[in-house]
Amino acid sequence: MNIRSEQTARRLFAAALLSTTLWVGCASAPASCPLPSSPNTDLPTHGISAHRGGLLGCPGNTLGAFQRAIDRGVHQIELDVRLTSDNIVVVAHDDEVTNKAHTLHISESTLHQIQELDLEPCKGEPHVQHVPTLEQTLAIMPHNIWINVDMKDNDPRVAQLVAATVAKADRMDQVIFAARKKAVASVRQVADETGRKIWVANMSRELFRGQYIDATIRSCAEFIQLVKVPYLPFVRGKPSPKTMGRLDEAGIRVNYSWLRGKDEEALQQDLQDLFDRGVNFVLVDHVEQAMNAADNLGIPRLVPHWDHISLPTD
Repeated sequence: MNIRSEQTARRLFAAALLSTTLWVGCASAPASCPLPSSPNTDLPTHGISAHRGGLLGCPGNTLGAFQRAIDRGVHQIELDVRLTSDNIVVVAHDDEVTNKAHTLHISESTLHQIQELDLEPCKGEPHVQHVPTLEQTLAIMPHNIWINVDMKDNDPRVAQLVAATVAKADRMDQVIFAARKKAVASVRQVADETGRKIWVANMSRELFRGQYIDATIRSCAEFIQLVKVPYLPFVRGKPSPKTMGRLDEAGIRVNYSWLRGKDEEALQQDLQDLFDRGVNFVLVDHVEQAMNAADNLGIPRLVPHWDHISLPTD
């Protein structure tokens, strides 16, 4: 075989392999799971999610950030959790936490050491912020808001402690457990032991969107978190009508991660497009601008309440 023929054969093989992968990734998966019903009818069906509390003048993933997002009327708050060396679930995106003077690793530090670390104060406020525990965070959350808890570690032990903390706080009906494969079973075990219905978002993403959809349907997850990959819209861009139709048929709700822009007009266009496609909640960084855009789209702000008495939104 000459060099040109060999190169052609390689290209044909690569094309065939890619086609097979795409076909497998887009093949239908049976929707054999029962459609989930909401145990909390006060929860919104769609709206704005504050990514790590949003950029509202506070360090991300702090009580100050979450409180400001609640005050703006967001419909969901996304946060990240990790485990300290003494097995306490804290809210943080990275294992490394830094202020102007010190750096600590959460997995190697006790809760006391972590909470001794002063973070920047919220803009316009004198007191500093700290890394909060999940228990402290749940305590300030209204009962009619979605709480999207992203477990950064794909660890069954961490998942068990997260789920136990949520169960103890009696928040199982409003927390979305954003979990990877190894963690899901532990979360569902705690739910079974407490007799509670829960919401799991499958975070074990596959290379292609179709594969991710199939895996999510097969896993009987209640949520999926679709993510935008810049420059690769054909792999992970805005969801197509076909994708949304399959997820809707399976009863799976959709979080979309995330809109990072600040321009209010552009945010409004993106939000309108995503909600028209059937996305339930859109994660955003710039909460103030996104909520103004949501106002223009006729999406009412959440009026928070801290009991199970249903209140209207305004």
